[in-house]
Amino acid sequence: MKHLLIRLGLTALMLGQIAIAQQQQPATTVVLVRHAEKATNQNTPEVPLSTQGQQRADCLARVLKDSGIKRIYVSDAKRTQQTADPLAKALGIKPVVVPAKDTNTLVHDVFYGTGGNALVVGHSNTLPAIIKGVQAGTIAPLGENEYDAMYILTVLEGSSTPVIARLHLSHRLRPTWPRGRPQPRPRRKNSRTY
Repeated sequence: MKHLLIRLGLTALMLGQIAIAQQQQPATTVVLVRHAEKATNQNTPEVPLSTQGQQRADCLARVLKDSGIKRIYVSDAKRTQQTADPLAKALGIKPVVVPAKDTNTLVHDVFYGTGGNALVVGHSNTLPAIIKGVQAGTIAPLGENEYDAMYILTVLEGSSTPVIARLHLSHRLRPTWPRGRPQPRPRRKNSRTY
């Protein structure tokens, strides 16, 4: 739980800094994530999310719901669409489907189009290509089981080079307790803490 709170706190801090930067100078923020965990190890487009992947998608929606996302881009794979679905429903946004093999079109639409902040849900091989395509540097290839990376790119108006930050998005919704360690008791509603 402590690690989850730290990660969420850092995410909130980063998004707050982005909001401040936007007030000082017009900017577009693009959040890039890999799709959440798959139900199987196959790489076909129809593979859905696992239960753990759905939990991560729900967590992503909670983290980004107040971040000013106006556009959502997904690939033609079901798992990217399911990863974006909770946030899309919460914000009333219909995701734009761009084929996974067409990263050039995605880069152009997201970074050189208009419409405000965006979420891009991609794949382990497309995220590095997108980041390289917008000249934000290069990132190490994502591992086969690496689903927690979140990249935040901020492009200031008039600048050709985006600012990039990498965060980790935990899927854990509840703390896990080692065996034998007592769990804290829930507080009563009327109890006071000082």
